[in-house]
Amino acid sequence: MTTLDPVQTERKTDFLARQLPRPEYSRVLDLCCGTGRHAHRLAGRGYQVVGLDRDATAVQEARAQAGAGCRFLLGDLRDLGGVPGVFDAVVILWQSFGYFDDATNAAVLREIHAKLRPGGRLILDVYHREAFERHQGRRTFERGGVQITEHRRMDGRRLHVELDYGEGASDVFDWRLYSPEELNALAGARGFAPLLACTGFDQARPASPGAPRMQLVFSREA
Repeated sequence: MTTLDPVQTERKTDFLARQLPRPEYSRVLDLCCGTGRHAHRLAGRGYQVVGLDRDATAVQEARAQAGAGCRFLLGDLRDLGGVPGVFDAVVILWQSFGYFDDATNAAVLREIHAKLRPGGRLILDVYHREAFERHQGRRTFERGGVQITEHRRMDGRRLHVELDYGEGASDVFDWRLYSPEELNALAGARGFAPLLACTGFDQARPASPGAPRMQLVFSREA
C-alpha cells in the first residue's frame, strides 16, 4: 500500500553488491522477491538473478519489468527443488524469513544450503527480536503520502503486526523473530558460518537492540 523509496532501494542494492562482489558471487537467488525491485537493480549491475515468489501477481509484474540477466519464478521458499541451478548467493530481504514455526524455518535454511555452492553466501534482512520486545503498542505515521496506523505486539517470540491504511485497507503479519545470536546458532546447525551482523545496511554499524532491523551475512560451509 505504501510507495517504496527508490533511493532506499538503491542503498540496499549497494550493500548487497559490497557483500557479493562480482565475479565471485555473480549468480544470485532472490527469495520472496516481490515485484523484483532489488533483483532488477542487481541485474542492472551485471548479476545473473533468479527471483522467486509465491504471489502470482507480484511475479507477473516483476517479469513485465525484467531485462537481461533477470528472470522470475512462481514458487515457495519452503521447496526450492524446482529452482534450476546452483547459486553463488541467496538473499531474503524485508523480513521475509521467519513466517513459519521453528522447525519449518530451519527447513528453509536447509533448502537454501542445498541451492548454494560451497563458499556461497546467504544474506538475511530481518527484524531484531529484542528491539521489538522493547517497542510494542500503537503508532501512526505517514509513508508515501499515506497515513498508516500500526499496532504491534510480541506473543512469546513471535511478532504480530496490524497495519491500517484507512478506507478499509489493511494488512496483518506474523513472524518468528530472532536475536543475532539465535540466528547464528540456527544457521550454524544447518551448515552456515556467520560473517557479519549489522544494521542500516551499513557493515560499520553492528546489529543491536537499539535498531529494529538487522542484516546478517553467512557463508555456506562445504
